[in-house]
Amino acid sequence: MTDLGGRGRGPWIELALAVGILAATLGVAAVWVRAREHPLGGGSRAFQIVRPATPAPVPRIALSDLAGRRVHLEDFRGRVILLNFWATWCEPCRAEMPAMEALSRDLTDRGLTVVAVNYQEPVRAVQAYVRELGVTFPILRDAEGQVARELHVPGLPATFLIGRDGAVIGTALGYRDWNAPEARAFISELLAAPPRGVAAR
Repeated sequence: MTDLGGRGRGPWIELALAVGILAATLGVAAVWVRAREHPLGGGSRAFQIVRPATPAPVPRIALSDLAGRRVHLEDFRGRVILLNFWATWCEPCRAEMPAMEALSRDLTDRGLTVVAVNYQEPVRAVQAYVRELGVTFPILRDAEGQVARELHVPGLPATFLIGRDGAVIGTALGYRDWNAPEARAFISELLAAPPRGVAAR
């Protein structure tokens, strides 16, 4: 995991301290601090997620894609969403991309949507990177870092698993092998599970 404050972004250090104090009372931040770590696949370090005691509704998110079109996360309501925050300078993020691409290609027809949100980088750099890796799933841009702040993302890569009803049902901070058998089994369970009602956003 790459600390966002480690790239000369001083405000992120202050933000991390503030989040440590406020997280217990702030929406989706509670997923990071109150949830229990739940290793799957016999405790494999390659795939561990954090499961919240109570699924939390994800905030309303609207970001531009690489063509400048506005995309609302709610557009994917009714599908399981793997929402990943990343950057081109983040080596663990690069390592995750092929596995997420494989998941997207294999499980889109079953109801999975992979969405990768780039953190504060120029669109041309992101476009070149995506072309190089052959990524086909949606790429959105958090140009000002506002959404990352709203979701209290402390470092990259960071992933939110969102159920069909719009609830955050799992998180992962740092590299995960999303194409591992344990990961596929878990996501298949999410795809098969009926949606549960969550509090209105």
